[in-house]
Amino acid sequence: MIAIPALAALFLAQQPPSTPPPPPPDCSAAEHRQFDFWVGDWDVVPNNQPAPAGPPSRNTIVKAHAGCVLVENWTSENQTGQSVNIYDRSRGQWHQTWVDSNGGLHEYWGRRDGANMVFYGSTPLPARPAFRMHVRLTFFDLGGDKVRQLSERLNPDGSWSTNYDLLYTRRKP
Repeated sequence: MIAIPALAALFLAQQPPSTPPPPPPDCSAAEHRQFDFWVGDWDVVPNNQPAPAGPPSRNTIVKAHAGCVLVENWTSENQTGQSVNIYDRSRGQWHQTWVDSNGGLHEYWGRRDGANMVFYGSTPLPARPAFRMHVRLTFFDLGGDKVRQLSERLNPDGSWSTNYDLLYTRRKP
């Protein structure tokens, strides 16, 4: 009976070393960094409108989960919200899920388009939450300290109308 374990040990000793398994995918590819221009701590005001009477809204976007996820934390006078953004390598697209203190749930899919990030999705109609409207959400990279966020809804005639237009300015440390 000792011969079988000895044969097994001899057999295993003569096997070529096994190749280590490939490393798990990470988020170091350029696609995963396409939305990094949005990362930061921002003051947010309506674009091309008079400054609001109160303080600006605040939006903080951080990288999380080994740099694979962008987490947004929004605070304004009447709402808080959060989004999770990730490049889905299996679809070759970005995905954003937004939730807020008004019970809103919005989901978007998008891609980098030149210097901008463009998402499409659907959101509940403000007056009729059981119904949804098609939305285009565009983030314009205006340089190191400014970002513009434009939300538009699709009209029945195929044109787009503005839901909101926001200007982000990087907060000073």
